[in-house]
Amino acid sequence: MAVHRVHRCIGIARGSMEELFEFLFGASGRIGRAKYWRSVLIYIGGGLITAVILFTAAGIAAPLLAVMVVVVLIPWFLWGASFTTRRLHDRDKSAWWLVVFYLVPGMLGQVANAAWLGGTAGTALNSVLALAGFALTIWGFVEIGCLRGTAGPNSYGPDPLLQPRQRN
Repeated sequence: MAVHRVHRCIGIARGSMEELFEFLFGASGRIGRAKYWRSVLIYIGGGLITAVILFTAAGIAAPLLAVMVVVVLIPWFLWGASFTTRRLHDRDKSAWWLVVFYLVPGMLGQVANAAWLGGTAGTALNSVLALAGFALTIWGFVEIGCLRGTAGPNSYGPDPLLQPRQRN
């Protein structure tokens, strides 16, 4: 009871921590392009601030840098995967497309780098693999960031553009 009074006094609504956690790490539902790009800008801005803090802390306590990076990076990647998954849901695609748009180009890049040392055939293979990875990256950018979501409801929920906006 006393905790509820304190939360009400400082402006924290009941359940707001759960809502914040769901907003940051929940992957259900859909978000439109505007909310996606807003999330990307916050993600990048927060990442830059976090990097400055981590690098400053590394100068003070270098042995703890690895622990701090792991503690920060795991939730960070989950947050990015969360809002990107919701954007894919808006396009009526599953989160497995993250593998195609993020993991496969990275793997192709690594294989292309390894093929670079294989002479003329390796150079040609490097070029083909690098181009394939680049094409997947561009496709992912267009698919996730540029194309409109499915009009009306789809298998992941109602159209976020048709939902009434709630102001608190």
